[in-house]
Amino acid sequence: MIPAFAPPRQEPSLYPVRFDRTARFHELGPGGEIARTTVLRWFEQARRAVETRAFGPDRPVTRPPLSAVRVEMLGPVPAGASYEIGAGVATISAASFTCTYGLFRDGECVALGESASMHSRDGMPAELPGDVRHRLAAIGGTRIPGRDVERDPARLVRDAYPFGVDVRARFGELDTGRTVGNVALAGWYLDVLAELHLDVLGHVHAQPVGSTLDLLAPRSLSVGHLADVIYPGTYRVQVGVLDVDDTSVHYACGLFEGVHCVGLAEAIGTHAVAAAVGRGAIELADRFDRLRMRR
Repeated sequence: MIPAFAPPRQEPSLYPVRFDRTARFHELGPGGEIARTTVLRWFEQARRAVETRAFGPDRPVTRPPLSAVRVEMLGPVPAGASYEIGAGVATISAASFTCTYGLFRDGECVALGESASMHSRDGMPAELPGDVRHRLAAIGGTRIPGRDVERDPARLVRDAYPFGVDVRARFGELDTGRTVGNVALAGWYLDVLAELHLDVLGHVHAQPVGSTLDLLAPRSLSVGHLADVIYPGTYRVQVGVLDVDDTSVHYACGLFEGVHCVGLAEAIGTHAVAAAVGRGAIELADRFDRLRMRR
């Protein structure tokens, strides 16, 4: 059974840190809407605003590394609209904290997000300073239902996934910690899912705006980081199908350096989509069923 997601009541006032954004042309996806990686980047900017309040303006350039990040698309995100991004601190533990995010258009929540940051010192997990914990608690924020990436040992095996694509790290994808940034890594998973969708549809020479390929883009993506992804390096993103129900597909993804798994992800999207103008709906469930994870 594909996990259901029932978003709680959402409004901008639930998030203590807020700012406005209007998408620029380079932040749009091929279908003309705001790209999912853009939404993740906006949420990352909100996280940095939270960290500035908590750690102070003199914090080091490198920031607490993320151990997980997630985005849930709840509604259309058209270009040209004005958006408000909200962020807050949902949970605090000894060495980590969780931020949650909301993206609003005309007061309606169109996307939710979450990230988990692990405090570290000299490359090792370290307890959050008391004053930082106090300031994080003072920020506060709303919680959203969790959708953690399952860390089943079977998903650490590269051959368990029936589909994969090689990805080479690029210098422009590095963050201030000199590792490939979390938005870039999320983009890797989304790119390889698009490759899988092309494989399912049958390779075609052109896909017009609003095509089936656009509509197959996952509405939910959850990423768990297991190890740093460095430059230079060549990696492989592997994908398999966990479940298929009447309308949706649940994917498992693994990021591998050789045979070693350095990241995991899960995504949920649709398989019953409207085809190009003049054609009926395309049912792809059987094709996705053939891409199930191997035992």
